[in-house]
Amino acid sequence: MKMRQKTQTRQVYNEELGCYEWKEVETDKYVFDETDKIAIAREYHERRCPASEIVAKYHISSAVVLYGWLDKYLNEKVCVSLQPETENETDMSKRSKQQLEEALKEMKAENKRLQEALELEKLRSKAFDTMIDVAEANFNIPIRKKAGTKQ
Repeated sequence: MKMRQKTQTRQVYNEELGCYEWKEVETDKYVFDETDKIAIAREYHERRCPASEIVAKYHISSAVVLYGWLDKYLNEKVCVSLQPETENETDMSKRSKQQLEEALKEMKAENKRLQEALELEKLRSKAFDTMIDVAEANFNIPIRKKAGTKQ
């Protein structure tokens, strides 16, 4: 990890010269490049330890910064690099056929449940459309927004 301490140019009093001069002074903050951020986010993600522990270990300014990195790297297709190393073929062969069949059965059940929920939402949408049509016809008022009208 290449994290380095931030430096800041400050005016410092030089007693030997008796005047102020500009010097690069190290601060208590650190600079992280993208690979450092990904590595720290991966460590937090894999270890499942408290954020305060990671913040203290790497001298991050706050847990909010760590959460920002997690959000960025977990949601931006970089998540592939955050995942632990993928199972190789020998690990896959260790899984029993029964476990794989069980997982497939669970996925099929979830798929069926989601299809039923989708059908219910389609019926609900159709019912709302019918209700709006009936209300417009009975009360003679436009409910749907017309395209191109100025509000």
